[in-house]
Amino acid sequence: MNVEADLTKYQQRVNQLLTHYLLDPAPLSEPLHDAMRYAVLNGGKRLRPLLVYTLGTALGSSLESLDQVACALELIHAYSLIHDDLPSMDNDDWRRGKPSCHKKFGDSMALLAGDSLQALAFDVLLKAPLSPEKLIKMLNVLVKAAGPWGMVAGQAMEFSSNASSADKSSVETIHALKTGTLFAAALELAGIVADLPKEQLLTLSQIGNRLGLVYQLQDDVCDNECSRYWQDLSIRETYLQGLAKHILKDLASVPSLFSPKNKAFNLLLKTMFQSKEVAITYQ
Repeated sequence: MNVEADLTKYQQRVNQLLTHYLLDPAPLSEPLHDAMRYAVLNGGKRLRPLLVYTLGTALGSSLESLDQVACALELIHAYSLIHDDLPSMDNDDWRRGKPSCHKKFGDSMALLAGDSLQALAFDVLLKAPLSPEKLIKMLNVLVKAAGPWGMVAGQAMEFSSNASSADKSSVETIHALKTGTLFAAALELAGIVADLPKEQLLTLSQIGNRLGLVYQLQDDVCDNECSRYWQDLSIRETYLQGLAKHILKDLASVPSLFSPKNKAFNLLLKTMFQSKEVAITYQ
């Protein structure tokens, strides 16, 4: 089995599906539709869909049962990036090496595109070929992850705080909400599709939150946006190693993950732990 080829296959699959869901502009106005497509199809690693596909298949779910889940998460992520880049928020002119959505389409159209992608995410999720009971559970997970209990709360905390002087606890809370909740949702949603028991779903949510901390801290390092506390390399390395140990311990409580089917999931986690400056050990 070529595990890296599997990851590429999953990326291509979700890109094709996203293109399909963004294909028909009617009854949307053309500029709005163009802005939505631009924001979603303008590149990206597709980490959240990859988490869904790799974990879901490791747990025995079919790709068809995971498709809408993967797309919904990426649409939520894309909407959040549009709003994140706006002048009233982070004021970023570039995204993935290209002009950000508001620079290309204007602030108002970018705002509307983000709103539309959020609504489209839930519409897509409801198309999943799953039971009504599962869909209700999944909607609840995604609403809490994306709304004022999760991602939006993290953005609000970051917006109202001084990131450069924030302490460890504040930074952890912001990262857990802003980034960790969608990673947690990706794993938990894949677990719901696979009929995992509640205690294992909670464990997957914990793993996702910790992955969010790892990912966001490394992203901040790359962007030179670390708070004063995290600017010490040895502190970052110790912290990230600790997170890796916690994640391994959590994974051990989900026995079905330790099977030949989980190679792609394991490789994806290793990739997320890679850092050019910190020697992180994950399995």
